[in-house]
Amino acid sequence: MNPSDFQASVERHKADMMRMAAQSGQPENAVGTPVSMPEENDAVIHVPESGAGRDPLQTLQPEQNTFAVFQALNPKIGFLRVQAFAGPQTVPVPNATVLVTHTFTDGTRRFASGVTDESGVLDGIALPAPSSALAQSPTGEAPYALYDIRVSHPDYRTEIFRQVPVFEGIKSIQPVRFLSDHTGA
Repeated sequence: MNPSDFQASVERHKADMMRMAAQSGQPENAVGTPVSMPEENDAVIHVPESGAGRDPLQTLQPEQNTFAVFQALNPKIGFLRVQAFAGPQTVPVPNATVLVTHTFTDGTRRFASGVTDESGVLDGIALPAPSSALAQSPTGEAPYALYDIRVSHPDYRTEIFRQVPVFEGIKSIQPVRFLSDHTGA
């Protein structure tokens, strides 16, 4: 098999796998559904490690886009897995509600929602992402899309993760360490 035939075969297989993963049916993907966000008074908000309002992976500030612009800039698919635990990743938290959103200049939109399984995992969340080709040349455009993740459970305080990066064809894993809402720990 010549190299170009092999590469074409790899790309077809990759596209097929992306389509299958996007149709997995585990989380509810509602790309672009407008959503009103619940109050965050008692929630713990986790900002990116580089600081609030800063892009966690590079010094460029993310552009303020509308939903339509975001769709045009993110034609590919990346994946997200949420793993919810109580304590130091020892006890899985089933039935935790996960909400994946992004805020635009024209409002906040829901991209996926679901509930963790008996292992505390919600897997197979397919999300729009920019082409991985952006990482190959320094264009100044981020090779990932940023999302906010809200994870809640009645027995624990809500955890919110801001600006979680999602790359084309890569599964990002967001661990969630729940602390009891009742003890104040």
